[in-house]
Amino acid sequence: MTLRIGSKTVERLLVVGFGVTGRAVCRYALKHGALPAVSEERALLEEERTWLRRRGVAYEEGGHTARALDAVDAVVLSPGVAPASPLLAAARRLDVPIHSELDLAALAAATRPIVAVTGTNGKSSTVTLLGDLLRFWDVEAPVVGNVGTPFIDVADDAEKVDAFVVEVSSYQLEQSNSFRPDVGVLLNLEPDHLARHGTLDAYAEAKGRLFRLQSPRDVAVLRSDLTGRFPQGAARRVFYDEEDLALPSGADRLPRHQRANLRAALCACAALVPGIDPRAVPIDRIVASLALPHRMEEVGAVNGVRVIDDSKATNPASTIAALAALAGPTVLLLGGRSKGAGYDALRAAIDRSLIRRIVLFGEAAGELAELLEGRPFDRVPTVAAAVDAGLAAARTGDTLLLSPSCSSFDQFASFEERGETFVRAVRARAGFSAA
Repeated sequence: MTLRIGSKTVERLLVVGFGVTGRAVCRYALKHGALPAVSEERALLEEERTWLRRRGVAYEEGGHTARALDAVDAVVLSPGVAPASPLLAAARRLDVPIHSELDLAALAAATRPIVAVTGTNGKSSTVTLLGDLLRFWDVEAPVVGNVGTPFIDVADDAEKVDAFVVEVSSYQLEQSNSFRPDVGVLLNLEPDHLARHGTLDAYAEAKGRLFRLQSPRDVAVLRSDLTGRFPQGAARRVFYDEEDLALPSGADRLPRHQRANLRAALCACAALVPGIDPRAVPIDRIVASLALPHRMEEVGAVNGVRVIDDSKATNPASTIAALAALAGPTVLLLGGRSKGAGYDALRAAIDRSLIRRIVLFGEAAGELAELLEGRPFDRVPTVAAAVDAGLAAARTGDTLLLSPSCSSFDQFASFEERGETFVRAVRARAGFSAA
């Protein structure tokens, strides 16, 4: 078996970054008869070194060197690798082709339609819903990408499925040179990942690469007020907020942001399966699809205080949506590593909401304390301490909401770990009852 990327035969492949995506690319290369090598900026774990040695994969760790480019035919990037990396500049000087994992997977899966979803918020919920809706209409479409399973892991299954639903991030799109979805969905745009992209315009430019290579036979699904910011590509445009959709009965009970995700998903489904009737889908099925872990997830109650885990709210826009979905007094837990933008809008949303108290934790607590001057807040070091302070401030009938507005990387490896820590702390409290 031979690995080909476009018209080029690849015998030696440099994989830059060895996280979940990098490992998946190595597996794919080995399966297709290419010899991968790995360049990783951090120190590898011993388990990772063992994995590489057992497969005969050369590696460097603790930094990238130009030596890693010796005799390679192509470079494939993991999402965390910034395009400004000196290693990539060296590859360009040597005319070594650089690809994202999305590029590689889409080329391998080119016989099947690809529905790709991006946006600041709601990506995982929307792709999960999309996959379930397509199954409802007898379309087998695995849900992959930034949501969990790397696209490249299932690209060889193209002949066994009808389509692919792919969650794509701005990092992945920024790296991609040939990725072209048949249906591209852009849900929304809010300030996020500015430490990587620098400015909102640069972040939007990365997101807009979703549409860049689309042709008139493709479909771009987006909100009508974003069309001027995203002029890329030649696809037929569908504005999910303006389409005359007959929504399933009961959809009006969904929070506004989830109704928007549903409308976008239905527009994408209609692009693949013309003539569908959304009214046939049971609303309970939709609600179940949207109920992902750490996304407005009901944990239970402590002495009559409702507890919600929204650890996935890693930017202010997510927390604003969470507050809009709640009624009644709320004790809000905020903190982590600052995203650097969007917090003025969060302050305004807090002022519009029934906030009994705010508890700030983690690295961003000082910045948030300045922002919220004059509002009732406590400042604590950890999530567990935030649970204690939040429950002490809450009254029966209130909601304790973890919706941090920040990334988790000050104290945790992921938003999942942060959410699990929160849930453990809540469940350990006297008076806890499960949802």
